[in-house]
Amino acid sequence: MARWNGYAIAVGSTVLAVGVSLALASVADNTAPVVLLAAVALSGWSGGLGPALVATGLGFVALDYFFESPPYLFEITERRTVLDLLVFLLVAILLGTLNAQLRAARVRAELARSDAEVALQARDDALMAVSHDLRTPLTSIKAYLSALLDPHVRIRAARRLELLANTQAEVDRLIHFITDALALNRLQAGVKPNYEWNALGEVASAVLDRCGPALGERPVTYAISDTLPLLRFDAGLLDQALTNLLENVAAHTPPRTPIEITARLDGQMLRLEVSDAGPGIPPDARARIFNKFERLDREGDGAGLGLAIARAAIEAQGGRVWVEDNPSGGARFILILPQSLNT
Repeated sequence: MARWNGYAIAVGSTVLAVGVSLALASVADNTAPVVLLAAVALSGWSGGLGPALVATGLGFVALDYFFESPPYLFEITERRTVLDLLVFLLVAILLGTLNAQLRAARVRAELARSDAEVALQARDDALMAVSHDLRTPLTSIKAYLSALLDPHVRIRAARRLELLANTQAEVDRLIHFITDALALNRLQAGVKPNYEWNALGEVASAVLDRCGPALGERPVTYAISDTLPLLRFDAGLLDQALTNLLENVAAHTPPRTPIEITARLDGQMLRLEVSDAGPGIPPDARARIFNKFERLDREGDGAGLGLAIARAAIEAQGGRVWVEDNPSGGARFILILPQSLNT
C-alpha cells in the first residue's frame, strides 16, 4: 500500500501543478516548469525514484501539451522544453536515489535497534542467571561460615565437618561455574582448532574415567571400536564437549540408569553418540537447551552452560550437535565432526 501511495502522490501533485500553472499563466510567464519541477521533487522525496520518474514523464507531457507554443499539440518546437526534461530527470534521479538511501538507512537502523533490544534482553537474562547462580552458593557459604564462626554456638565435631564439607562443595560449585563461563566465552570469541591425529577411543575413555565419579553407579556401555583409524580433530575441544555431555547426563538422569557411548565413521563424517535412559527432552526444547543459561529444570544446580559449551566446542571444528529421542527411551546426543581433513 505504501508503494502505491508514492505513485498516487506523483499523479496528484502533477495534476495540481498543471492546474496551478494554468491558473498563473495569465499572470506570470514561465511558471509552469518551476511548478512542475516542484511536483517532481515532491514525488522523489516522498515516494522514491519510481514515482519521481512518473512525475517527470507526466510533467514533461503536460509542459509540452499545455505550455509550449503552439499549445495543445504533442510537438517539441523549443529547445527549452528539452532542457526542462533533462532538469526534471536530474532532480528525479537525485531525490529518488536519496529517498532510497534514506529508506535503506531507516531499515538498517530499525534492524540495528531490534538487534540491540534482543542483545539487551539477552544481557539482562544472562545477568539474572549469573546473579542467581552466584548468589545461591555465596549465600550458603556465608551461612555455613557464620555458623562456624559464631562463638555463642556450640557445634559438635561431626556437624562442624559437615558444614565445612558443604562450604567446600559450594566453593567447588562456584569454581565450576566460573570455569564454564570462561570456557564458553573463549569458544564464542573464536578459537582456532588444534587439529592433530588422535585415537578417538583414547580420548573418549579418558573422559569417561574422569566423569566416573559423577556418573556413579550408572552402567556404561562403551562401544568405540579399537579398529577405528586415527582421526584428525582437536582432542581438547572434543574432550570438552564429551565431558559436558556426560556431566549433563549425570545431572539429569536417575541413578543406575544405563548410558551408551558409540562412534562410527559415516562417510567423511565422524558420528559420536551419547545415549541415556532418562526422562528425555521435549521436542520443543531440543534446540534451546544448547543456548547458554538455558535450563529445563529451573530448580537444578546447573548454570545452563554445559550444553552450550559442548555445542561451541563442536561447531568450532565445523561440526554439529543435536539431541533426539533414544529408541529405547531417554535422549540421544549426536556429535558430528567432518573428516575431510584426513586427505
